[in-house]
Amino acid sequence: MSTVEARKGGVEKTLKVETTRRSGDNLLLKFVGIDSPEAAKMLADFELWVPRDQAAPLEEGEVYLADLIGCSLVFAGVVRGRVMGHLEGASAILLEVEKTNGENCIVPFQEVYLGSIDLNGRTIELKVDWILE
Repeated sequence: MSTVEARKGGVEKTLKVETTRRSGDNLLLKFVGIDSPEAAKMLADFELWVPRDQAAPLEEGEVYLADLIGCSLVFAGVVRGRVMGHLEGASAILLEVEKTNGENCIVPFQEVYLGSIDLNGRTIELKVDWILE
């Protein structure tokens, strides 16, 4: 039986997966001890984390969002900020960025704004710098 970590804010819970099944494009999970809709609602807004060796394999050009945290945003060879986290926006993943001046901003994780990602060098190319203003 596999386990997942459910995380929200500073709260973490280890959950044992009892059963899984597909419903269209979705994967439905049944956790041990979560036996009613009311109990399941207590997990609303939690993120599910799995050990890396159990994560879905990546396709060419894909990255795990967790791997972007701590990466520097670089424009024209100059570090302009650092990825601190990510959010799910209505139309895109949003990167929470701390700029070099200490201010925070949001950058959409979209090809129009971001170029190459070097996970070994921990850098992400910024295509435009005005997005940090």
